[in-house]
Amino acid sequence: MKNKFFETAKKLIHHELISGSFYVFVGGMFANVFAFLLNLVLARKLSYADYGSFASLSAIITLAAILAGSVNTIIVRFVAEYFSKHEDDKLKLFYEKTFKIFIVLSILISLLFIILSPLIKNYLNIDNIWYVVLVGVGISAFYLQSLNSAFLQGLMKFKLISLLNAVGSFIKLLVGVVLVLFGLKVFSGLLAILVMSLGVFIVGLIPLRFLLAKRKVQNVHVPIREIFKYSLPSFFTILFLTFFTSADVILVKHFFNAHDAGFYAGLSLIGKVIFYFTGPIPLVMFPLLVKRYHNGENFHGLFYLALLLVLLPSLAIAGFYFLFPKFVVDLFLGGRDYLFITPYLGIFGIYLSIFSMLNVCVSFFLSINKTKVIFPVATAAIFQVILIYIFHNSFYQVIGVSISASSVLLVGLIFYYLKLFGKRASRQPLPATS
Repeated sequence: MKNKFFETAKKLIHHELISGSFYVFVGGMFANVFAFLLNLVLARKLSYADYGSFASLSAIITLAAILAGSVNTIIVRFVAEYFSKHEDDKLKLFYEKTFKIFIVLSILISLLFIILSPLIKNYLNIDNIWYVVLVGVGISAFYLQSLNSAFLQGLMKFKLISLLNAVGSFIKLLVGVVLVLFGLKVFSGLLAILVMSLGVFIVGLIPLRFLLAKRKVQNVHVPIREIFKYSLPSFFTILFLTFFTSADVILVKHFFNAHDAGFYAGLSLIGKVIFYFTGPIPLVMFPLLVKRYHNGENFHGLFYLALLLVLLPSLAIAGFYFLFPKFVVDLFLGGRDYLFITPYLGIFGIYLSIFSMLNVCVSFFLSINKTKVIFPVATAAIFQVILIYIFHNSFYQVIGVSISASSVLLVGLIFYYLKLFGKRASRQPLPATS
């Protein structure tokens, strides 16, 4: 019995999802520690109003960078497919085409933010238009960084992803702390994000240099129609999913006063520890699922394991938030007036736990080409925004709306999974069709 237990434990440790997630988790933990240290410095050194401005602009960066994130999901899906089939020429040609697309998108996004900067400034009640302009430039740099990260993820280079995440976040911390000490206020955090993105992009070119090598590629066809057919619904799915953890921060900044918006930003920051902690699981799961699906292997066990690995730590952290909210707020935000958010911390942890499970489910469906998942995700995200517009008298109402919308979506996705597979969940997957 004892030997069987150790043998099972050894198999679990060496499971590709667990080992890959471990590498990404370690790098992600370093990255998150550095990111939280920077946020801690900003939360303590900036005024409540300035920190609220930074948080709302960070949410804008998250939303505006969704295009890169969703396209990355598409890139990972095809890179993993080409990699599993050893189609190196397709990989090279695919990188060349996507690189050109990202360059054009980066330029267009920068121009768009310059044009819209007065409107965004007024909507978010921000006192400096250059903050918005810098956000646009930062997003452009992030696009280039994310392109290389997507290829590394599709190639399953999880150790390199881990290293890049850690080093990039350390650069961001260093730059941000130095600049805030020089009194650059909100510019400190925004410039730190820009410098990090450019640095990670440049370093990320090194492991991908085999894709940049000059060699003639002949008789290679990249299925543009198939990519486009997958890309559009996948993009909007990730777009609406990201709304769940960004739209609330932006709407609170719009409806509440500057101090309360800063408090909610701090609450969101602490709550997202759950998402950051469990984020490596779906990131590693996605290319592994693509590989198994296209090789005709059983993928349901991998999905179940990912759900379990996300559920357990999420509930543990949320429970800790309920039991020790003051300690958590003191740790991350230095107490002070931020202690105002202690009654909301546990319930916000529940919300982020549900969202983390949603992230796994949506990644699962997209990895096996079930792009119809866009319809329930979009519906729930739109209802969240509409309901926050109606119910925003308190933080409880905003969080309650978010929990309700995400819970209904999670239940809906579970029913969708059962409808697709049912008893076949323990058997071989369906053919790789959209």
